[in-house]
Order: sequence, then structure tokens, then C-alpha cells
Amino acid sequence: MSALPASRFFGYAALAWFASTRIGQLRDPQLRLQFHRQINAAGIAALPVIAVLAALTGATAVTQVTALAGQDNDLAQRLLFFGLFFELAPLLSALVVVARSSAGIASELAVMHLYDEFTALRRMGVPAADYLLLPRILGPALALPAVTVCFQLIAVGSGWLAVTLLQNQPLPLVAGHFLDLADPWLPLASLLKSALMGAAIGIIACHHGSSAERSTQAISTASIHAVGNGLIAVFVVDVAFALAAYFLK
Repeated sequence: MSALPASRFFGYAALAWFASTRIGQLRDPQLRLQFHRQINAAGIAALPVIAVLAALTGATAVTQVTALAGQDNDLAQRLLFFGLFFELAPLLSALVVVARSSAGIASELAVMHLYDEFTALRRMGVPAADYLLLPRILGPALALPAVTVCFQLIAVGSGWLAVTLLQNQPLPLVAGHFLDLADPWLPLASLLKSALMGAAIGIIACHHGSSAERSTQAISTASIHAVGNGLIAVFVVDVAFALAAYFLK
């Protein structure tokens, strides 16, 4: 994909500022309803995929490290906490949300723009940006941390079971050693990272959907840009947090 024009970055920044200054509008019942729908679409509906992916990821990570390094409980626990809990859980959860939600948000808004629904809402006295954009930005920003927590719990539980079966370690001992290694700041950092990833996914999808040209071809173009640039944003946030954790350690 070619480099993003500066106008897109300004568009993303404008939407981020808009969302941060209009959060209070969620007191409106209609906006809250749309907000809940976006949480359901981005978070609750993704839980079956997240649960299966998390269980497989936790078990696979422990199986691979046991095959490579032998029955090293300390190494397996460090991999579970630092590699899976802090790093992979937010990243993989975000990738699932991008794959499921970005194209949907962008295409919905592009279709609304095609049929002039933004103008229709304004004529009825409804703030179109508040009603159509705000829930689609804030919904993923709240849903993704919740999805990440589910991923973390299932993946770590799956990893514990794998350690117990492969390394003949009692489950209470495995869990206790994991908690001894746990840094209380890293779970908070992982939730903050997830929230920023979710907001970035929503902002990028809303920008490309609402600014699409009024043609049927523009709908697919908006979806492609929303997914591609959403993936880039997710990895940029992930790398930024990884560097921060490295230098602050």
C-alpha cells in the first residue's frame, strides 16, 4: 500500500479530537443505543473466535517452548506473561476486531454517504457526526479492552493446563509462579494499549467510510483502506508500547 497522504493523517487527527470532545453526547438515549450496538458488533460478537484463538495460542506457545527448551517452568511462565499476556493478547485481539469490524464500519458509512443519509439526518435536526461517527469510534475503543481481557484469561488458563500436562507441574504451583512473575503495571498497560488500538480502528474506518466518493466502487475502496490502514495503526501502537516497556524496564 502506498504511503498515506498528509490529508489522511489530518483527517484521523480531526476525528480523534472530535471523539474526545464529544464523549458527553453519549448521554443521549439514541446515541447510547448505537454505542451499545457497536460494542456488541466489535466485542461480544467476536468472543467465540477470540475464545478459540486464545485457547489454541496459549497451549501452542507452551508446547513450542517445551519442545525447544525442555521442561523449563520458569521460561514457560515468562513466555505466558510477557509474551502472551502483555504482547500477543492485545495484538491478536485487535487483529480479530480489524478483520471483523473495520470493513463493516467503513462500508456502512460509505453506503450512507452514497444515499445522502448524512444530509437527511441534518435536515431532521440530528447531528449526523454524533449519531453516525461517535459510537463507531468509541465502541471499538471500549470493546477491544474487554475482548483482550477475555483473550488473556483464556490463553493463560490454556497455557497453565499445557504446563501441567507437559511438564508434570501441579496446577496451583504453576498459577502461583505466574502470579509471582506478574508486574501489576503491565496488565494496565495492555488495557491502555487495547483502548488506543480500538480507537484507532474506529477512527480510521470512520474516516474512510465518511469521506468516500459517492459511487458504488468507492464502498469497496473505503473498506480496503479501512482494513489496511487499521492494521498499520494496530502494529504502530503495539511497537510503541513494546519500545516503552523496553526502555522503562
